[in-house]
Amino acid sequence: MKDRILWGLIPGLTAPLLIVLLFWVFRFRYLSLSTFIQQAVMLKIQFKIIALGVFFADLALFYLFLRLNKNNASKGVIMAVFIYFFLVLLSYL
Repeated sequence: MKDRILWGLIPGLTAPLLIVLLFWVFRFRYLSLSTFIQQAVMLKIQFKIIALGVFFADLALFYLFLRLNKNNASKGVIMAVFIYFFLVLLSYL
């Protein structure tokens, strides 16, 4: 695996979504996915759920890439965190 920023950016953007899906599967499986999303938006907790996904998934990816000496890939993960940050910031404006 090459050490490129893109190799960290793509998993950094997709891993939090997988964490949110796992959260739904293990905690709220009795709801359909669309109902889960509607309820999260209605209760205004969608960003808290996404933040948990970003925290756990990207933190693990960041340390994994650092452990494998893939510094550019770990920079890509940090870029993904900033992308999520700016998307959340823009949604509040």
